[in-house]
Amino acid sequence: MTIDQSIDVVKNLMMLCLKVSLPFLLSAMIIGLFVSFFQAITSLQEQTLTFVPKALGVVVVVFVLFPWVTNTMLDYTTEVFNRMSQMGP
Repeated sequence: MTIDQSIDVVKNLMMLCLKVSLPFLLSAMIIGLFVSFFQAITSLQEQTLTFVPKALGVVVVVFVLFPWVTNTMLDYTTEVFNRMSQMGP
């Protein structure tokens, strides 16, 4: 495996990690923003109020996007194994 091929594999892996984790991070950020806005309006400073909605939101996103995440990671793994088989001696 040459340096260029190694860099390409790592670059694709980093992009895959970003692409797969972005929906979960965005959902937690958006829910956190709404909860913070609600807390600022009502002056309610309960700590569980920030954690529980984010956790439930991320769990919902996991269940909704599980097939897409699985297929995306499976496609990348298949691509890496195909590249490895083509790099023989």
